[in-house]
Amino acid sequence: MKSWTQPTHEMIENALSSVKKETDRQYFFSRLKNPLWIAPLRERGYFNSPPGVKQLGDEYVQYPHWPELAYLVSVASEATDQVIDIVVNLPKTDNPQVYNYILEIALNLKDRRYAKQLLPKLVEYTELDTQFMAHRYQELVCHWTTQGSIDEALEIVKRLIPFQKDPRSSAKQQLRKEKPNSYGLSLEPIPRFDQFDYQEILEKGVRPLAEKEPYQVALILIKETANMIWMRFHPEDIDKVQDEDFSETWCKRLDVANRSYQDAKQALVYTLTYACQQVYDRSPDSIEALDRELRKQRWKVFRRLRQLLFTTHPTDQTLPWIRELILNHPDYSKWEHRYGFQLMIRKACEHFGPGLLNESQRLAIVTAILSGPSKEDYCEWMGERYCDEAFQKYQRHFHHKQLRPFSPLLSGEHRHYYQELEEEVKTEAVTDESYSPQSSGTSGWVSYRSPKSVEDLEALRDEELLTYLNDWDNEHEDKDNSLVKINISALAGAFRSLFKEMIVPYSERRVYWLENRDRIGRPIYVAAMVKAMEEIVKEKNFENLEQWIEFCSWVLSHQDSERVDGQPNPIDESRDHPDWRSSRRAVVDFIDTCVDKDTDAPMSAARDGLAHLLQQVCNQFDWRLDRDHPVLLNRADPITEAINNTRSRALQSLINFGLWIHRNSLKDPVPEVKGILSKRIASHSDFPLTWPEHALLGMHFGRLCSLIQEWSIEQREILFPQGDQPVWRDAFGSYIRYNWPDKGTFEILQQDFEYALENLTVLTETDIGGKELVDSLGQHLFTGYLWQVYPLTGDTSLLARFYDKTNDDREHWGRLFNHVGHSLRKSGKHLDKGLTDRIVAFFDWRFEAAEPLELKEFTFWLEAECLDPEWRLNSYSKILDLEHMEDINFFMGVKSLNKLLSDHIPLAVECFKKITDALDQRIHSYISAKEAKPILRAGLNAEDSKVRENAESARENLLRRGRFEFLDME
Repeated sequence: MKSWTQPTHEMIENALSSVKKETDRQYFFSRLKNPLWIAPLRERGYFNSPPGVKQLGDEYVQYPHWPELAYLVSVASEATDQVIDIVVNLPKTDNPQVYNYILEIALNLKDRRYAKQLLPKLVEYTELDTQFMAHRYQELVCHWTTQGSIDEALEIVKRLIPFQKDPRSSAKQQLRKEKPNSYGLSLEPIPRFDQFDYQEILEKGVRPLAEKEPYQVALILIKETANMIWMRFHPEDIDKVQDEDFSETWCKRLDVANRSYQDAKQALVYTLTYACQQVYDRSPDSIEALDRELRKQRWKVFRRLRQLLFTTHPTDQTLPWIRELILNHPDYSKWEHRYGFQLMIRKACEHFGPGLLNESQRLAIVTAILSGPSKEDYCEWMGERYCDEAFQKYQRHFHHKQLRPFSPLLSGEHRHYYQELEEEVKTEAVTDESYSPQSSGTSGWVSYRSPKSVEDLEALRDEELLTYLNDWDNEHEDKDNSLVKINISALAGAFRSLFKEMIVPYSERRVYWLENRDRIGRPIYVAAMVKAMEEIVKEKNFENLEQWIEFCSWVLSHQDSERVDGQPNPIDESRDHPDWRSSRRAVVDFIDTCVDKDTDAPMSAARDGLAHLLQQVCNQFDWRLDRDHPVLLNRADPITEAINNTRSRALQSLINFGLWIHRNSLKDPVPEVKGILSKRIASHSDFPLTWPEHALLGMHFGRLCSLIQEWSIEQREILFPQGDQPVWRDAFGSYIRYNWPDKGTFEILQQDFEYALENLTVLTETDIGGKELVDSLGQHLFTGYLWQVYPLTGDTSLLARFYDKTNDDREHWGRLFNHVGHSLRKSGKHLDKGLTDRIVAFFDWRFEAAEPLELKEFTFWLEAECLDPEWRLNSYSKILDLEHMEDINFFMGVKSLNKLLSDHIPLAVECFKKITDALDQRIHSYISAKEAKPILRAGLNAEDSKVRENAESARENLLRRGRFEFLDME
């Protein structure tokens, strides 16, 4: 042990009298390493009162460091009994910084007798709501496990792993009462720590403990897993779900992660499984007690866990439990085995052989399997698609999967029948991974494959190929890989490649397919042809463009299918109930490719034909639009609806068509656009504009103005119908959301901007970000001010009216101020003086309002090189002087000050000093030493005494916060 000098009374008094400042005190105790100071310091009360959390107002708090306890950490190994005696007698505190030091002491001590003494203090730590060092708990559990402090490790684990109820449970419960079908009402309990820390505690702390004391750890984990599942259900649903915990959804495998990322629920179950396996491997005397405990639990995950344990441990002890599970299973004739159940059966049959079940038991199970599945249920499921042949195929597949785990026990006619099922060519190979839920062994992306390759299809004559496409419908999984699906969609993809590469280049073959188009039975192959034509046009091959357009016109002659209750829904892969939507959509995509600026098809060859296609598709029935069957069921997003329906998407293509003409002839009046739109918006239109179409035309209103301005102005009230507020909101909201401000369009829509200001609540009544719409409105109005359409303030200012209307929700002010800062930062080094003058006037106006929610966003203004740097620094300094500015991003602010430092040292240091003054009012704040030290050095070395004073004060503030890296300024 190192020899220390005993301090004299005089030495102690002199030293302590010199550490009056907070920074001196921090520095003194960080350098003190002599354990002989413990007693005199304790006599003087230095270890009596740990600092508590400081409430700073406005819900801000500070967690002070305690340098005295940091000193005890450094001397604990040399004066352990003294340090432990002080620590265990400390009063309870709400400051996690204090307990961090106690945790550090526990980790440094190797003698197990101290764990019991420190346990109560560390239990106090686990009870705090705020945790800074949760990642060290796993170190503590592992440390105590290694040194043999098992009881203490178990006690800490009990405190660490419980879940807490969903923090939004009350709000979800209330919303459930008001809107029981709303999205996102399921409860999600959470651990006390973040996901990574929780997983580390389980994997690096609890698992090693389970190897030492598996049964006790398993009991803890069983209890907390059951509690976690209980918390996933609303109280009124508990009795309804019986044992269903949906664990097969959130934890498909109990022992192997099916992805690199685990959520907290999975991590808990994986650790429970590990602990139970350790019981079987290391503590056989506890196996029976463990099984009793698992049986008591209500939830399915525990039954799955028992099946897994019996699968890996088929023994004479587990045999009766396995037999019981098999004989009591009620659903052999109704539901396919689940993965874990069938695996347990198969392993048990292989291990025990006929001794697993007697003959009568085996016969009863096989008879139950062969009595299923229910023909009535299958008929109800298939509806009009039912046929006896399909049911027989489904029945044999069901029998195959149900009999497979029992195959070692089958005999006689049952074994012969099973072998017959095994040998059937069209029956895909059944493996363990064929049972739901899919295991990690077959996880990955599902891929699709054509039953014939492009080369195989090429070998067929055109007539043979057409017959094959019409007749093939044997969709199935690859026998060697269940993630490979062999289906019609993939066959259509192969045909698309063949059509492009081997049919189109040859006149005779091309003519055959164009002339025999009516014989193509499944629309999916027609869509494949149109997509191939689009690819050819995209490659700027316009040789057969007129033929392609004529073919597309034929496609559009097939109307969108109506859906009839009780009738099978049409699909594009069906011959009996064909759906032409995908083919019609492919035509719209073809039009877009023709008029795209990168393709730029020749107008002489395409204009009339494309206009005819647009005339067709823009004025035809669209089932989803006209019968109000949205694509999205959980939210109303008009633009998403518009671009995912053929007719509304065609309106966008019509505008693209007009822009294509203007690229080739700027003065062309584009009568096609005006004509088609006039027909669509007419009061006598066969298909009135739907809300997604209104929204899409609103979004593109600026482009319409550039194409047909006079008509657009005349139709403004129809396109933005203020008398129908929901439709107006979707149209006008789409315009301001998806368009940069444009002065010409702004002036055309000024009445709508004024209407929006008077009806802000209408904008917010939407499922897709009503607050964002209000923010977009503010951005357009600010730009209107920059254009001098109206003044900054006064009765005629729409911008001033915006601030008045949003006074009750000033978050909008902050987001607009932030938007302006972002825009300025991206504006380069030079702006017109008139613009900068108006921007400065805007800042002065907002500074006078002194709203912290917006002025805290000045950080991006500070980086705007288009504004005078001295003005930026002075403005920032003024903002830092205001009250309640704690939420300013100090990290980014210091970084910006560093950039401005070389030419503006006094102002940069002044601002930095004010930032450090505010640190005590922050919950969390971080200032990069790399960015801050240059500012401090420049200030400390300045000739101006005021600048030096500011730098010294800033440094003192940082040291008071425990930032001792600022002691060394070299």
